[in-house]
Amino acid sequence: MMTVKDVAKRLNVSEGAIYKAIQNGALEHHRFGAAIRVTDEQLAEYLDETRIRVEREQTPLTRFKHL
Repeated sequence: MMTVKDVAKRLNVSEGAIYKAIQNGALEHHRFGAAIRVTDEQLAEYLDETRIRVEREQTPLTRFKHL
């Protein structure tokens, strides 16, 4: 299990960003008293949910006159 600091380091973001994701319910976690822990599975699920998928249009191949 990872601490908030570990998760922040792994994602290269601030600890505040992780606390905000926890507070708004986006990042599931475990709480043991005041300690917050995140499993690898919870982090993977969070990353999957925050993934932005880009649909690319299929463009026809262009023939260049000089070729």
